[in-house]
Amino acid sequence: MLFRTASALAVMTACTAVPAFAQSSMPGMDMPSQSPWQWHVHGSLSLIADGQSGPRGGDKTFFAGMIMAMANRDFGNNRLELQAMLSPDPFMGRAGYPLLLQTGETADGTTHLVDRQHPHDLIMGLSARLTHRFEDGSSVFGSVGYPGETPFGPTAFMHRASGEDFPTAPISHHWLDSGHITMGVVTGGFSKGPVTLEVAQFTGREPDQNRFDLDPVRLDSTAVRLWWQVTPDLKAQASWARQVSPEQLEPDVNLRKQSLSVEYGHGPVNATIAWACKQAEHGTEKPADAWLAEARWHVTDKWSALGRYERVYNDELAATPYWVAKTEIGGYRTFAIDDMTSVNLGLIRQFNTVPDALKPAYGRHPDGTVAFVTLKFHRMKM
Repeated sequence: MLFRTASALAVMTACTAVPAFAQSSMPGMDMPSQSPWQWHVHGSLSLIADGQSGPRGGDKTFFAGMIMAMANRDFGNNRLELQAMLSPDPFMGRAGYPLLLQTGETADGTTHLVDRQHPHDLIMGLSARLTHRFEDGSSVFGSVGYPGETPFGPTAFMHRASGEDFPTAPISHHWLDSGHITMGVVTGGFSKGPVTLEVAQFTGREPDQNRFDLDPVRLDSTAVRLWWQVTPDLKAQASWARQVSPEQLEPDVNLRKQSLSVEYGHGPVNATIAWACKQAEHGTEKPADAWLAEARWHVTDKWSALGRYERVYNDELAATPYWVAKTEIGGYRTFAIDDMTSVNLGLIRQFNTVPDALKPAYGRHPDGTVAFVTLKFHRMKM
């Protein structure tokens, strides 16, 4: 299989390095000072060689990932949190990368992306959150983001422990967590014990094909999400949203969406099971469902296994909607550089299941092979 080499990557991030409380140092940390600020920078940057088979497939080698900077400080019973996140994705080109059975957004403002994953915006997040803690342990909070994350669905795939090491996006992305880049979102919430309730007003239109700018703020849509920390290792969420005009190519279509998920993490194992459903607000089409089950297992301190299964009812792959499925199996070897820097070298095999009606378009056994090298790093001051 031949892979075409993509053009150069340029990534830039800026964050004011603000010292923090702690009086002891950790590897990779600067000496402490008396500033009330804490900060943390996290990065995950991957070089990916992607090969997708069949008539709708293709090959591409590209960079993807993100750099996230966070700062927070306490004053009295209040905490202020600031976050900025950048991505090299726009440098892979507007058409993104080949990914069989993936749909969502557009590369040129004229046609839908089909069998390709769109690049994420250069500016993935700029947000601020203020939390007030009460004496009884409960708290209220408010946040603004431009871009920010809509409180809908499970933790976004690049942030949840079970999904962060996969080199490509899930095909359920636009059902479950595409709101992780929302061009304007205002959220308020309340926490008490194991329960957190979030309510948001957000911009329903998803990012356009111009990945280097910020799109207009509309705040025309609504989302509600309830989190329940069932045990220290298990959390669940239920969420609902009314999303106004999410697709610029179908501006008159509004969506109603629901989601349920559970996320588990204990020792070397992390897993997520999620479901979501979306339906046109005034349409007569059958609701479109998506299911996801994924896991990461650190077999040893050097070797890790990855597995993901998805099944979606998609009406964008062809003129008629169909159930399709994707299974991904693979793993990676971790090479530690220091306590806060590592490189993962891995391989994923993807197996796609399509109905007989789509086999002339996809081939009898459409599959994919994805090799990747990922640099991960953390820097913090506490």
